[in-house]
Amino acid sequence: MNELSVSEQETILSLLRLGWSIRRVARETGRRHETIRRYGQQAGVLPPAVALSKPHTPAKVPTDPLAKPHTAGTEMLTDPVADAALVAIEEPTSRPAQNVAIVVKRDRSSCREYAAFIEAELAKGRNATAIYQDLVEHHGYAGSYDAVKRFARRSRPSESKISCRFETAPGEEMQTDYGEGAPTRHPRTGKYRKPRLFVLTLGFSRHRFLKAVWNSSAQIWCELHEAGFAYFGGVTEIIRLDNLREGVIDPDIYDPELNGLYAAMLSHYNIVAAPCRPYAPDLKGKVESAVGHTQRTALKGRTFESIEEHNAFLQRWNERWAFTRIHGTTKRQVRDMFEEERSALTALPGTRFEYYQIVERRVHGDAHIEVGGAYYSVPPRYVGTIVVVHVGTLWLRIIDSRSKLCVREHVAIERGRRRTVESDVPKQTPPQVFRLVAHVGGAGPSCRAFAGALEADRGALALRPLFGLIDLIKRYGAQPVDRACALAMSAGSLRLRFIRKALTINALQPTLIDQHDLIESIDTYRKHFAVLAKGAASDDQ
Repeated sequence: MNELSVSEQETILSLLRLGWSIRRVARETGRRHETIRRYGQQAGVLPPAVALSKPHTPAKVPTDPLAKPHTAGTEMLTDPVADAALVAIEEPTSRPAQNVAIVVKRDRSSCREYAAFIEAELAKGRNATAIYQDLVEHHGYAGSYDAVKRFARRSRPSESKISCRFETAPGEEMQTDYGEGAPTRHPRTGKYRKPRLFVLTLGFSRHRFLKAVWNSSAQIWCELHEAGFAYFGGVTEIIRLDNLREGVIDPDIYDPELNGLYAAMLSHYNIVAAPCRPYAPDLKGKVESAVGHTQRTALKGRTFESIEEHNAFLQRWNERWAFTRIHGTTKRQVRDMFEEERSALTALPGTRFEYYQIVERRVHGDAHIEVGGAYYSVPPRYVGTIVVVHVGTLWLRIIDSRSKLCVREHVAIERGRRRTVESDVPKQTPPQVFRLVAHVGGAGPSCRAFAGALEADRGALALRPLFGLIDLIKRYGAQPVDRACALAMSAGSLRLRFIRKALTINALQPTLIDQHDLIESIDTYRKHFAVLAKGAASDDQ
């Protein structure tokens, strides 16, 4: 008796524990039924063999055609050949009766008088629900919906879906997608919710990486990919994905636009993204199958108390069962195929991808942008345009929105500071600054002197303080701002905050007024004083 290897025995037992029948296991592994049954019974996976009683075998009849017929008190003799012929003759006679019964059953359908209408609606592509509703509302149908559904199923021919199987070479392609995990207790609400199930599958070996997460974003999506790359120990040339927002911004059928952060991460690992056509998930059927297999086999009927418990179970199940299974298409063990594909994967780079935020900013008139309360210079030709900014932890890159090229890179600075490259300072004061100086000068001589000194000192960079000075004139009026400018000039300060502080202090001091509805005219008070003075003189006499 030939003994199978330990790996083959484990494969057979794993498939039996999944509930596969002996016939299915034999078809997948190529082993005999008796061998599979023997190993299953030895391991306790299959019930032990039960000794069956020997069936009664009827006595053989003599071949003499002149033998007497059976009579009471004697054994009945039969001929196996004659019995087989008799069965062969009787069997066709019973089938027409079944066919007649089917016809009668169809004739009894409550939809038979509406057959023409139903078939016409089915030809339009309508479903049984819509047809049933029309029958009830417009044709007085009193039957059930199930009768309409059964009649439509018999009338509509079943069309087999034709699909094309994509085979990939080792290390050529991987596929990724999100699915739904098992109900897991949420740490904030305490209720059971289904997290998102991230699946990354190698196209050749079908080995997969699984992880459940509560939330998703562009950075989380990229980090899950990196975790999968590290788990496989390498990357493939192509990655095929669906058109979800974390990976694809514009799912155009001919020219899809990738998420900027996702595209940069894939470029770091030298991977080409191949988004599927919209509404064509069959193009990534391997990962779709992996998601369904994980949900039906590993997670069906399970609940978890934390996301960590969920992921620990997924990792254990993936290594113990999914990795050692015999794949239904390749008829090979996933582990053996991954060992063949491992050497074809592209090695990982020496450093991991550095994540950053992607924001958009408009370049101010002083050729600076504001990010996080700090100001960074941009080449003057971008004044008034929108630029893309990649904001890292220690650095900042300014990208041309059209050419996608980096036009300036700065070291990150703290809030309130300004970082200016010498070449970004305009060579001459732009005409807009002179117009603002003239506009501010109309508020008073001190405002004109302050604005002129500000332009002479800062040039094009005086644009923002001049706008601030115009805002102060609108809020406090021309005269208070002119007095504050005079005070700033006498103090030798060209800071806008000095003028703002002076206006705030002066606004808190009360001012005396000489005209009000409650205040009488000065003549009235003069008469009162005259009367009082005359009365005092008479008292002295």
